[in-house]
Amino acid sequence: MDTGTVLTSTLVPLGVFAMVVMIVWLVHLAKEKKLREQAELQKHFLNKFNSAQELTQFLDTPQGQSFLKDLRIGGSAGGPKDRIIRSVKSSILLLALGAGFLALLRIEKDLIYAAVLLLALGIGFLISAAVSYWLSKKWDIFEERDIRLDKRADQKM
Repeated sequence: MDTGTVLTSTLVPLGVFAMVVMIVWLVHLAKEKKLREQAELQKHFLNKFNSAQELTQFLDTPQGQSFLKDLRIGGSAGGPKDRIIRSVKSSILLLALGAGFLALLRIEKDLIYAAVLLLALGIGFLISAAVSYWLSKKWDIFEERDIRLDKRADQKM
């Protein structure tokens, strides 16, 4: 084997690994920034109350209960519909990447491993979304959340 082949076979996997680490790190930083901003907004909101009595009165209202619930579950993590949609989007992306790697098999036969892995992950995300949707429908999670949102909208009017 010549030096160029050895160098390429070493650097390419390292480059792919570095790219994946960088993407994961950037996603982590974005989530951390969002959580920090959300905490700052909640802190600012709580500072608006002049006394503990005002805060207690607010927390006794349905809006106050919703605020507490958002604090407990990490804020805008999204409801079941949002998480299912995110899972479907991830599935579509992974399936498309897997199909792309399959198309590249004519050029490089070793891409079969990446193609199979990406397709398997895509199918797994799709199955996960389908099961989540089915369970949410079975447990009436969608309807309960929609009713709560409708009640909040009616109270604001």
